[in-house]
Amino acid sequence: MLKITPEGESGALIEPLTYATGRGTLGRVAMRLTRWLRAVNVEKYLEPATRHLDIGCGDGYFLRRSPCEERYGLDKLLGDEVTDRLDFPDAFFDVVTLLAVIEHLKDSRVLLKEIARVLKPGGQLILTTPKRSAEWLIDVYSKGVEDEHETYFDLKKIKEVSSGLFDVTGNHNFIFGLNQAFCLKNIYKG
Repeated sequence: MLKITPEGESGALIEPLTYATGRGTLGRVAMRLTRWLRAVNVEKYLEPATRHLDIGCGDGYFLRRSPCEERYGLDKLLGDEVTDRLDFPDAFFDVVTLLAVIEHLKDSRVLLKEIARVLKPGGQLILTTPKRSAEWLIDVYSKGVEDEHETYFDLKKIKEVSSGLFDVTGNHNFIFGLNQAFCLKNIYKG
């Protein structure tokens, strides 16, 4: 886990863009651009708050941009196993982000319920996910993406999988309409 506070950083760290190694020059350039575009589009919804959890934080790029006081990051590259249980108390976070993560999950509903548990009532879940129509482009710089992506989402599917847990309060497309951002409000009652 990576933790960033006003006092500094602690926990596991990985080199910048480690997840892009082996993707070739085009892949590394594309990864830099897409992570910046994801960050810019998520920041449209992100408000300063006390605690922020970024699941799939990679090298911590987005966490370092976050305006929140305490920032926590989980990623399998850091040795974190994020499945059906998050090791945090109930109602601990003001905001949780999932940038290009939800499409990799076998059962997204299980993790969404756990996110709702660790989010404060009314807290934000902000996520990005590519559209199915982006698969051909992603495959150009990241071979085998069809084996990595379990499910593709659109607004209808996000509403379906988050029903009873979250209300969708915002969404928009970016990267020529091939990617999308969603902002959801926690309504889970436990």
